[in-house]
Amino acid sequence: MTNFFSYKKSFSLFYNDLARWFFFFMFFSGMLSSYVFGIELALNYAIHDEFDFLYFIFTIFSVLGTIWGMMAFREFTRSSDRVNKTRTLACQINPRIGKYEYKSYNPETHEFEDGYIPFGPIDFWDPATYAPEWVDKGKYWHVLLGLHIQNKELILQVVKDDDLINTRIRNVATTERENIRFPWSKNGSNRKFRYRVKIPQWAVMRADYQGTKSNNQEGVGTNREIGKLNRNIVLLVDEIIERERFRIKYPWKITGLWIYLYKSLPIKIIYNEILEKLPGFRKSIVKEANETLADIREDRLILAILDVAKSKGLNETRIEKISTLIRFLDGVYSDIGLGEGSTEYHNFHHSLEVSYMSLKMLPTQINNYRFSADEIEIMLVAALLHDYDPLQFTYNGNSSKPESTSYPKSGSTIQPSVGPRVHRTIETIHRYQIHDVYFKLDQPELERVFKNFSFKLKSRQPDIQAPPIGIEKSDKSLIVEALIWRTDFPYFKQETAQEMFKKLLSELKAKGHDIEKINILSEVLWLSDLSVTYMGSDPIRAWNRVTNLYDELFLPKLEAVSRTDSYFSDFADTHLFQELMRMKGFPDVFKNRWNSVYQFFHEGNPSTILIRTITNARKSFLKINMVIGYFKGEFIYQLANDIGAEFFIGIGEDQNEIYYAKSKFMELEPQNASVFWGNPTKLLPNIPDDSIDNLIINMPKSIQLEILTNTSSFASLISTISTKLKDTPKSWGFIQYSL
Repeated sequence: MTNFFSYKKSFSLFYNDLARWFFFFMFFSGMLSSYVFGIELALNYAIHDEFDFLYFIFTIFSVLGTIWGMMAFREFTRSSDRVNKTRTLACQINPRIGKYEYKSYNPETHEFEDGYIPFGPIDFWDPATYAPEWVDKGKYWHVLLGLHIQNKELILQVVKDDDLINTRIRNVATTERENIRFPWSKNGSNRKFRYRVKIPQWAVMRADYQGTKSNNQEGVGTNREIGKLNRNIVLLVDEIIERERFRIKYPWKITGLWIYLYKSLPIKIIYNEILEKLPGFRKSIVKEANETLADIREDRLILAILDVAKSKGLNETRIEKISTLIRFLDGVYSDIGLGEGSTEYHNFHHSLEVSYMSLKMLPTQINNYRFSADEIEIMLVAALLHDYDPLQFTYNGNSSKPESTSYPKSGSTIQPSVGPRVHRTIETIHRYQIHDVYFKLDQPELERVFKNFSFKLKSRQPDIQAPPIGIEKSDKSLIVEALIWRTDFPYFKQETAQEMFKKLLSELKAKGHDIEKINILSEVLWLSDLSVTYMGSDPIRAWNRVTNLYDELFLPKLEAVSRTDSYFSDFADTHLFQELMRMKGFPDVFKNRWNSVYQFFHEGNPSTILIRTITNARKSFLKINMVIGYFKGEFIYQLANDIGAEFFIGIGEDQNEIYYAKSKFMELEPQNASVFWGNPTKLLPNIPDDSIDNLIINMPKSIQLEILTNTSSFASLISTISTKLKDTPKSWGFIQYSL
């Protein structure tokens, strides 16, 4: 395969600073000319009583130039600061970042290339899909998907600083267009364009909290630095996506100039800044949250939550109290390393997502029930607190299971986080009466209590300054606790959670509350917690977050597909979920995402296309033959060409041979062959039993003995094959030995 680079464009700090100082000069020039022309205009009007239209035009344009220069200078200064601050913070956390030597094998050229580049098909379902330890796969896929343009092929390459930054023009990212010609194309007609974007290592750096979580002062400081880095990476990545996506979408020579011009436009800057003050902002921020729930910045998501809460009847006093609670939680989550930028599943962003989704999912009326502002506020407080477990540690050094208590015993060893636990959440909010003070105190007093709320480690026992004595538990607090118990997962297997939920419902019923209404609130919160990851994300982001959850729970990723499919069945078929999904008020964007993600997990297994191919081929051909082993496209082509009444399926891991085979199969008449990239030992177990007529194992003589003597793997393969063959005896297959 031959590559020709048509052009190379870059996001350069050198040119960014040139633009910055150009607009700085424009600002002072505009200010000076505004003064000169304005004074002349005023003097002519005051002394000669005449209005000079020409001086008026010059003055207006000078003022506009001053405004343009000031705003553009500030905008480009922010861009430079984002880059410099992110890199500085990254090097403080990991001094080696930006210097890692790494090479990726390019199967197209059979050579190793500098940087991390996952060439070719990516098997998202395979937990063995490798990335260097310094790469955060979630951040990598965020950039890759952000740059994606329909019908344009893209490669995202992560390189070290010497290959990108330390140049005369100080590049932050580059975009190259490659003209690719395939080796089997005789006249060069088979070619395509591909865009290669290079970014620095610290743009997708793994800023991990594992091993750093601690409530002592040093640990909190480290967590804050990591949180600050992750927030800066989010801003940096947005900057890279904004610039490089435009280059991919419009690959023209003047695109770079247009990017700088567009970024500097005052009308765009002013619009973004005053948007929040416009009457239509409510609709805008809620629309943004609906469309980008998984990626929206926390400050924007908080605005959306408050706005939806206000639209559902919460007055300004309640909104202020909710804001105070959110600020308090934001501080605690940031201190323990789960604030903005955290890629762990149960972070603060997740709690905000659940809060937002519960507000959107709760209808105005259902089952003849209408929900008051009090009840909506209770559900929102429960959503914000449902994962509130500031001490998410395992204290038993000999076990991966957390102890029942929230606090370590003397001499115990702190292990990595295993995620929040409902019993610890309830214990924490009981101990420090967080929900009690929320409902009992007015806004100024609540603000004072939360400001004094701090975490300290004294003799290895956490001590939080307690709220004022004498606060009694309210019925609202009991409902919050009931709703939180209902979110325990998996609820129908958690006997303690079920018992506590029933006990609290009985207590509330005795106090005169309608427990059916509380049941609906609790189920809406439960459904929001279970489904928000899948309604707020596209399939790939959802998959990445699922793998983060499996890391958190120490579960094998190999089981993620079957477990997630089973997990969906726990709630997706419930009557309430189906009814809520049909509600007109529930945003279509969430419904559409749920359908696509459900399809992705339920039917999106990589083996699905293989199964569909077998099913369709069975309708038109006499036999289905599968070829594995030493993969050669020419070999499968000859078989299919010689036996037109049968269908041939090849599975191989050589991408060049896969490309070649696909191009050759276009010549077949009828089209009786197909190939799949992948490992046969992973794909074969997923196809239905009795679906293959013949299995052909193609092996060169040079490796026959090696394969046949590797009894464990070969026996495992034969055992799998025996269940897939249609004819009896099932252990029979056809083995082809090639020379």
